[in-house]
Amino acid sequence: MLATGQGGKGLFRASKTAKAPEFQGNLGDWKGAGRVRFAGRPLGGHPRHATVYALWDSANLYLAFDVHSSKLQAVVREHDGDKLWEDDGVEFLVDPGLHRTKSSTLSETLSAAEGSAAEGQFHPDDFSYHINILNSVYDDRGTPSGAPDPKWTGTARHAVKILDDYHYIVEVALPWSEIGLAPEVGTRIGIDFCVNGKDPATGEYDYFDWCGLKVFHDPSGFGDLILSGPRDH
Repeated sequence: MLATGQGGKGLFRASKTAKAPEFQGNLGDWKGAGRVRFAGRPLGGHPRHATVYALWDSANLYLAFDVHSSKLQAVVREHDGDKLWEDDGVEFLVDPGLHRTKSSTLSETLSAAEGSAAEGQFHPDDFSYHINILNSVYDDRGTPSGAPDPKWTGTARHAVKILDDYHYIVEVALPWSEIGLAPEVGTRIGIDFCVNGKDPATGEYDYFDWCGLKVFHDPSGFGDLILSGPRDH
């Protein structure tokens, strides 16, 4: 079940699993999972691409990011650390209610360095995680004003395995209690995935995402993730 969607809204399916992944960085745990692939421009002379795998059970939505990037670097070790998103790592943003909100001020220039979003975009049920290769997290959740609140702390479990200087895996277990839905086959949520990176030789920062968004906290541009039946092993 391979899906694509870069440069526009995409759709892919998360397969139901009877056994949760063990979070050892073993992609064999994800056999038969739904997956989506997307790529960015080369950075530091190295190609960059990612595959995201998705599984689910009654407790969690499981995600695995298999990322090939430029030479890896990261410095932020504290939770909600400043500029964590400039480290090598991944992001995912979730719109559980499929509100697909888009601010009238979306055309304004947003400060990516501050992780901000236009007013009116991110509803209280929307949230995002940034996880760097040191397994540090910056997370936020929407508010009634539409601005994401970085003081919010999520409960997702996550692990990182660095395979070599250019390749790593991030695994996530996202509780349905945090998403706010009771999962069943056919359940659908809005979602986007992103990969961050910086060339350590030049300091050049760049990112790429599944949906090809210029502003990530924009649920109107998210793709769809649909829960499907049992995976094939």
